[in-house]
Amino acid sequence: MKNYLFLISLIFFSCQEEITLDLPQAKGKLVVEGAIEPGFPPYVILTKNQGYFEPIDVNTYNDLFITDASVSVIRDDNTTHPLTLMTESLISQFETLLNTNINIPPNTIYIDLEELLNPTNFSIANRSYTLNIAWNNQS
Repeated sequence: MKNYLFLISLIFFSCQEEITLDLPQAKGKLVVEGAIEPGFPPYVILTKNQGYFEPIDVNTYNDLFITDASVSVIRDDNTTHPLTLMTESLISQFETLLNTNINIPPNTIYIDLEELLNPTNFSIANRSYTLNIAWNNQS
């Protein structure tokens, strides 16, 4: 009986074939991550996508972040708040506000700085919001 088990396991585990996947090149797309929560300023982080098997290092990581877009949030009552890039000096205030350590490079978070520094409760529950992003001649 032990010989049969050994023979069966030898057959199943000795067959190996290398599989090569020919995946198409990933098309460049905009990746949007953000939040609007009551009591907090709206924020957005914009990055570019990358192929799953493409190598990544520090330079690649930094190049994924988009820092030249125009971003704004419009509430359903037509109140508009432009979002600007957060500077390194404001990141600690933002982290304190969210009670978290976000570990994101400086100048990569689009945030409503006016709302962060002088809260007016732009973010209200049960309201609709529109996010406008203009980047690379696209909206």
